[in-house]
Amino acid sequence: MSRHVVVALSALLISTSSLAQDEATRVAQDDMIAAAAALLATVEQRAPTEAMLGVNRRAELMLPFDDAERQNWQYWPTVRVGLPLENMTAAQRRLVHDLLTTALSSKGHLKAVQIMQLEEILDVLDEGGLPRSVDHYRVVVFGAPAMDAPWSWRFEGHHVSLNVTVTPESVAVTPSFFGSNPAEVVGGPLAGFRVHGVLEDLARELLMSLSDEQRSSAVVSDRAPAEIFTGNINKDRSQWDAWRESLQPEGVAVADLNEVQQHWVERMLDEIVGNYRPEIAAEYLQAIDPEELKFAWMGAAERRAPHYFRLQGADFMFEYDNVQNSGNHVHSVWRSKSADFGLDALDSHYRTSHVR
Repeated sequence: MSRHVVVALSALLISTSSLAQDEATRVAQDDMIAAAAALLATVEQRAPTEAMLGVNRRAELMLPFDDAERQNWQYWPTVRVGLPLENMTAAQRRLVHDLLTTALSSKGHLKAVQIMQLEEILDVLDEGGLPRSVDHYRVVVFGAPAMDAPWSWRFEGHHVSLNVTVTPESVAVTPSFFGSNPAEVVGGPLAGFRVHGVLEDLARELLMSLSDEQRSSAVVSDRAPAEIFTGNINKDRSQWDAWRESLQPEGVAVADLNEVQQHWVERMLDEIVGNYRPEIAAEYLQAIDPEELKFAWMGAAERRAPHYFRLQGADFMFEYDNVQNSGNHVHSVWRSKSADFGLDALDSHYRTSHVR
């Protein structure tokens, strides 16, 4: 077979794959539009009692796409925009889960629900007086769900922040935050349950497999940081994106790992990105080159002790911080330097549509 034929066949395969991915993305977009529209339709009109009480569920549920709150993602107990589950009917709550499953895989949806349910355990254990309830999670839609213009939606509460941006060309899902407190349930009927157990065990298995030389590169500090570096808690808004410049890849290069170790990195990526439905995850995984990443570890190597690890490349960023409560409280986030909140797709959309 001639080189020209091989090149032609390769180009055809890439083109066919691209078309299939575009169609898969379109299906995800259509599903999100339908689910968001169905939820919004339930608050189209205010009931007389709502008007009398000054309640406006639609105003809580839907904000303009350019609202400043769209990029104000939060993962701690705080005041946040959106319509809370506690102010929804049972039918509306079902529609919220319909919306969640348009973005999340079955694994990711289960993980989000499990994290929410841990609030009930915290409500019993927490002595700080903070309100803990599954009812406090909120959903908000920014802009009008449609295929011809950008819009987004967020589902958020303590230890969950899912930020989904939909443009006519793509779907973006970062920042994507999944936490867990406790990281491991230590008593009662759920003793031993770990929301993030698979991912943490993969990272630790990778760490323990490293040679002395590799480990000297991977372990960048004996002490784990108190918080993820890319979070915005207690930061001025002007500093929310400072990590893009200040936080550089460090640790051992994945390209320098052996085949088995690289496989563990790929499994970690599958666990992180695989929280999202296959159509969305596949597009992200195709764009991530594992050998371009670095793996860094901080803190203790053993379980049930404060530790932190990070996978980072030129654009991809994932942090896992299990430090609070003596290493039994996880904060983990997947971010993109260029595509958080769909910023790269929005720039492209505005340039090609000549709309600002």
